[in-house]
Amino acid sequence: MKKIGIILLAAGASRRMGQAKQLLKINTTQTLIGHTISVAQAIPDTKLVVVLGANAAAIQENIPKNVSTILNEDWAKGMGTSLKTGLQFLLQHTPDLNAVIISVCDQPYLKTAIFEQLISRYTHTSSPIISADYGKKLGVPALLDRQFFPKLLNLEADEGARKIIRSNSSLVETIPFPKGAIDIDTPAAYEAYLKGISH
Repeated sequence: MKKIGIILLAAGASRRMGQAKQLLKINTTQTLIGHTISVAQAIPDTKLVVVLGANAAAIQENIPKNVSTILNEDWAKGMGTSLKTGLQFLLQHTPDLNAVIISVCDQPYLKTAIFEQLISRYTHTSSPIISADYGKKLGVPALLDRQFFPKLLNLEADEGARKIIRSNSSLVETIPFPKGAIDIDTPAAYEAYLKGISH
């Protein structure tokens, strides 16, 4: 059984939204961060960590007590610092981790099945990178085998996993996630999402 970790990136300042998008309600009961955590928690035998940064105290209050969180003091420098913080935390707790799934918390259409497909494709192929395919581009959630851990730990502060995916395209398998292209990072995007689910 392969050991898989999940890094949920929730450290950004949501500048374009004007408020912490992690705490936006996307249905009657769940915030974006709550939804994403519940999706990840439904995957058995994985180690989950949520990386916090901007608005950490307010977001922490909305995270279940049984979920590991870590504060990235350098969050303002860019996503690379959050990836590094999350991976270092996971490796401290599970040094023999086989792979890690990187996800964000502004994809309202994320489902547990997406994570399941990433893990299934990884388990049944020899591909070390499995990425979500939005149709016109690849993105997160993405799974990276431990052979890429050194590269993740050495990303520049403002780089993300997409750099590794792009520069190793011959090693990438994909799973379809067309609605992955829909993220909520502006008031207009949030309004459009709410209109869409109300019809």
